[in-house]
Amino acid sequence: MTYEEIRKKCPESYASRKANKLTYRYPRGESYLDVIRRVEQVMLHMQRHKDPVLIVAHQAVLRVVYTYFMGLPRDQATKKPIPLNTVIKLTPHAYHTKEERFVLHKMKNKNDNAPSH
Repeated sequence: MTYEEIRKKCPESYASRKANKLTYRYPRGESYLDVIRRVEQVMLHMQRHKDPVLIVAHQAVLRVVYTYFMGLPRDQATKKPIPLNTVIKLTPHAYHTKEERFVLHKMKNKNDNAPSH
């Protein structure tokens, strides 16, 4: 379902999610807090890794990983855009993380790309 379809068919769920995306849990699904708890140990392990790590995941997981390594508050995970067709390279340093973005496939117009929710 699209978010517009959810808004029309399940207005209570749509309103609850809109009010607090961090704690909202989809029926039989996960909230952002659930995702944070699920991937926390993996992120700690990645910090100790010396070799490059490639993560291919759903946008919610990518947002959580991104905010963690960028040192942002966890509530920012729900707001960070993760564009499709883009590799985001994060390079940790002593007091900051360097970010580089590589667009793999440039869209012809903005309507060709699915929105980053």
